Amino acid sequence: MYRSIFIIFLIAFYSTVSSVAQEIKRPAMWGIPKITYLVSNYSLAQRYYGEFLGFAKAFSYASPLGEVVSYKINDRQFIEFVQDPKAKDKDRLVSVSFETENAEQMRLYLKSKGITVPENITVDGAGNKVFTVHDPSGIPVEFLEWGPKSLHRASKGKFLSPDRISDRMHHVGLYSLKLEDNPSFYTEILGFKTILRVPEDMSQQPQILYFQMPGTAEFIEHYPTDTRAFSHPCFVAKDMQEVIYTLKERKKDEQLAAPMIGKGRRWLLNIYTSDGTRVEFTEMFLARL
Repeated sequence: MYRSIFIIFLIAFYSTVSSVAQEIKRPAMWGIPKITYLVSNYSLAQRYYGEFLGFAKAFSYASPLGEVVSYKINDRQFIEFVQDPKAKDKDRLVSVSFETENAEQMRLYLKSKGITVPENITVDGAGNKVFTVHDPSGIPVEFLEWGPKSLHRASKGKFLSPDRISDRMHHVGLYSLKLEDNPSFYTEILGFKTILRVPEDMSQQPQILYFQMPGTAEFIEHYPTDTRAFSHPCFVAKDMQEVIYTLKERKKDEQLAAPMIGKGRRWLLNIYTSDGTRVEFTEMFLARL
């Protein structure tokens, strides 16, 4: 009898040890390194993002969708494009990327949480370790571990145009099927934290939500919308009036819009490419009247 009890104890003990050993921790994330879109043609990307917004074309590389052309925001952030003549009629967001320090560990962690992940990570055409999953709304989220010799890393200190309209992507707005205070994929699994809710009164439905990536000062935004075209990069505007005036001086057939004070009480400017892709600017501080 004692022998049976001892065996049961050993089985329980080793099962517990095995379970603890198999627990996979979420690796650190370090911000939003890039966002990738379909564009009707590369000349549109050059005219709008290169000449109008002033970002420098840094390099290009191959991908399963075709050539990827990369424009540089700063040494760790890029906006990239894949040509598709029918882009205007499609969901143009190819992916939003989250930087992680260990792509394989992140893949295994997400798998352990019940997220559908690819069988393996891959090395993209630029030399980075990547894999892609989809959030509950179908948004393609790429997890990226920089390759030490990747094209992105090799561009450090280069292609930093003095004409770029902003030197930082502050957040990305991502389409969401429904506005939730606690979207489990982002908050429970990835560890994002609600940093802004409008209104603050939890008894009322949220009108806007910002979720902070753990350990960083970068965010995703969820906003009530019925269109996937909502997804956009938002750039820091150190002085909104200077942004507006600079774009006014540069514009040819590009369309400007009036700035507005958003629900977060900051100046906002939203403009669109001829494909209908949105670009947003925000000042970092509350609006001064």
